[in-house]
Amino acid sequence: MKNHITRRLTISAFAVLGGLLLTPPALVTGQVGAPAPIAIRGKIASALKGSELIVTSPTGDVKLIVTDKTVIRGETAIKFSDILPGMYLGTTASKQSDGNFLASEVHVFSEDQRGTGEGHRPLGSDPQGGATMTNANVERVEDIAVKDIKGRVLTLKYKEGEVKVLVPPDIPVVRRVLADRGALKPGAEISAQAVRGEGGSNTATQITVRAAAR
Repeated sequence: MKNHITRRLTISAFAVLGGLLLTPPALVTGQVGAPAPIAIRGKIASALKGSELIVTSPTGDVKLIVTDKTVIRGETAIKFSDILPGMYLGTTASKQSDGNFLASEVHVFSEDQRGTGEGHRPLGSDPQGGATMTNANVERVEDIAVKDIKGRVLTLKYKEGEVKVLVPPDIPVVRRVLADRGALKPGAEISAQAVRGEGGSNTATQITVRAAAR
């Protein structure tokens, strides 16, 4: 009887092991989760060839695969006076002695991006912690003049609270709009999000063609 039980346990163990060995690799890796998106920023080196786009980045040339599902956006320069309540925007700013913030860059999101990265946080690329990034809804707009600065104070509201940001008239202000592949021209500055696939390919999920500097 003991030998029979031992034999049955041994067979069960082999069956479990065999099942693990026969599990398709895709199912095993699928349990880990989807790969994290990567950020790519640079200049388009050459015209789009089929689905391939070559981007010259600070670390070298990167090949992006553009699919039918890739969302392409462009940026158009607007006046700071065009900022209105109800817009959803992102702004880089620095905290001032009065507790408010002075903007150095503003980009109004396209409507399909409403809610993207909502919140107020330190800017990761600023190790000193002086700069912040705020993605929020414009609750109120006020025209003011403080000393030698004329601008607009934006009350930006997000889920956890709100901040006031002074936007001077001479900083870059752009609005993002949906575009198509025609916007992907050689020499254009872009920022993109992509997913790395097998063989090191980078499939773009989003591409934003940056507005030319003023």
